Amino acid sequence: MVQTALKTATRQARLGWVICLGVCLTLPLNTQARNVQWYFEADTATAAPASMKTEPIEPGQAQVVVAVIDSGVLSDHPALTGKLLPGFDMVSDAQAGVGGRSSNHAPSPKGTSCGQRMVSSSFRTHGTEVASIVAGNGHQEMWGVNPNAMILPIRVFGPCGMTREDLADSIRWAAGLPVAGVPMNRSPAKVINISISGGATECRPALQAAVDEAIKQGAFVVAAAGNNFQRALVEPANCEGVISVGALSADNRIENYSALDPRTTIYTVGGGPALRVSTPWADNKLRVATIELSVLGAEQLVVADKAIGTSFAAPLVSGFLSLWLSHRPNLKPTDWASHVHQFVRSVPKLAKCPDCTPQGLVVPESILKAQR
Repeated sequence: MVQTALKTATRQARLGWVICLGVCLTLPLNTQARNVQWYFEADTATAAPASMKTEPIEPGQAQVVVAVIDSGVLSDHPALTGKLLPGFDMVSDAQAGVGGRSSNHAPSPKGTSCGQRMVSSSFRTHGTEVASIVAGNGHQEMWGVNPNAMILPIRVFGPCGMTREDLADSIRWAAGLPVAGVPMNRSPAKVINISISGGATECRPALQAAVDEAIKQGAFVVAAAGNNFQRALVEPANCEGVISVGALSADNRIENYSALDPRTTIYTVGGGPALRVSTPWADNKLRVATIELSVLGAEQLVVADKAIGTSFAAPLVSGFLSLWLSHRPNLKPTDWASHVHQFVRSVPKLAKCPDCTPQGLVVPESILKAQR
C-alpha cells in the first residue's frame, strides 16, 4: 500500500504541486511554484546544464534496496516514512555514543561528544540527508531519485570517527554476507552507498576484500570521491570496483572542493556556492531531509535546500542505479562498464588533471524506456 501511494504521489507531483493532509490534492503548476528539484529536471528552457534529467522517469516494477552506510538515519523523519528497513549499528566502539553494536541504527544522541571534544551536528544528520536524496517520499517536496527504493540504514561512524574494520563489516553485512557476532541481514542491498571519504591513498587489502565480496554477491558499491580540494581519491572511493562519484556545480563544472583523479568513475551535482546567474538552479544546493534548531535549541525535523559535497553527489548516483535496476533487476555490477556510456555527458576538463576525462551523469528517458 505504501509503494502504491508513493508511486501515485510521484505521478501527481509531475502534474502539479502535491499537498497531503490525509489525502493528496494536486494543483496546477501555473498556480504554484515549481516543485521539481532542479537537478532532476528534464529538457526545458530553464533546465540546469548538469541536471540528471530523471524527473519524468517512473520507477520500474522491482523494488530495490539501497544500503546507506553512514552516521545512522533518523527513523522518525517524515520524509523517510515507509522507506526504512531494519538496519544495524556497526560501530564497535562502546564509547561512540550508543554503547556498541546493536540493531539501533539511529545517529548519536544530540550533544554527544568524543571525550572532551564536541563534534559537528553533521554526525547526527548526515545519514538522514543522504538517505533522503536516494528515496525521499515527497514530504515537503523532498523527492528522492527513486521514491520507490527502500533504505537499509547502517551506522558506521559517530563522534569518535570510524574504523576501517567497521566499514568492511558494514559492506559485507549490507550485501547479505555473514559478519561474526552480528545477525544476518535479511534484506540484502543491490546498491551500497558510502558517502564517506578520508582513508588511505591506496585501498588496503582488508577493505578491498570486503568490496570484492559485496560485488561478487551482486551489490553495486558507490562511494563519494571526497571533499579534498582536487587531490587524488582516498578510501573507499579508490578501491577497485567501486563507482566513485565526484561533484559538479549546476552549470556542469567540477566543483573546487571535489577530489580530482582519473579514476573517478562519474560526476554529478554536489552543490556549492550560489552561481551568479538568474535561473531557478543558481542556488546550487541540494534538497535534503535534515534537522534545524529552533531559537530555543530544540531539534526540528525539516526539509531544506542546503546540501553541498560529494557526500550528496554519491546518493544521486545510488538513487539512479536503484531506478535503473527497478527496470532491469537482473543486471550485475559487472554490467556497469558496458552500459555507462549511455548515461553520461561530457564535463569540461581541468588543467590540473590532464589525464582526467570527466563524465557527468544524465539519464535520457528513452534509454530506460527501451530497456523495459
